[in-house]
Amino acid sequence: MTDDKPREHQMAKVLTLPKALTLRRAPRLEGPYDDEHPEPPRLVDGSLALAFPPSVSSALPLRLVPPARAAEPEQTTEQPLRAPDPRRFVAPFSQGIAEVLMGLRPPQQLAQATTLEVLGQLERNAGRLAPRRGARGGDRSRPRVSSVRLCEPCPGVAEVCAVIDTGTRRRALALRLEAVGGRWQCTVIRVG
Repeated sequence: MTDDKPREHQMAKVLTLPKALTLRRAPRLEGPYDDEHPEPPRLVDGSLALAFPPSVSSALPLRLVPPARAAEPEQTTEQPLRAPDPRRFVAPFSQGIAEVLMGLRPPQQLAQATTLEVLGQLERNAGRLAPRRGARGGDRSRPRVSSVRLCEPCPGVAEVCAVIDTGTRRRALALRLEAVGGRWQCTVIRVG
């Protein structure tokens, strides 16, 4: 009989039902919404109402802009900075452009010697002249500038024509360089 008592006691615990649950409203943790304020906000004397223009789908995309230059240069007795001889600059710069077009050099390496427009053009065309898979004849991995012609139509301006040997064919490269702040800067580039 001692065995029956603990078993009945355990069954009694199982059959007892818990007390009924009561629902209570959760406390309000948020403040009132704008439309629940009893009075509208007051305008302060001297405040401005801002009217933003509607968005226009024909708006121009944002792009980098070079820093603004001084309106009028200061009068100094110093000689203006002269750009170095363009003949020393043209061949290595043409080689760099050829390597960008072949996809062997990142265009950002030429950023100091180009305008933003030319840099954007180089970024869009980087790797364009790279040999395709399965192409025959490309035994050299780097392009070679085979000839360079230079013309200076006026002081501070140089026009360059170069021939680039990519291994599979030859390409023409035309550049316009302008002297800016004692160095040469490429303002126009054409690849044929």
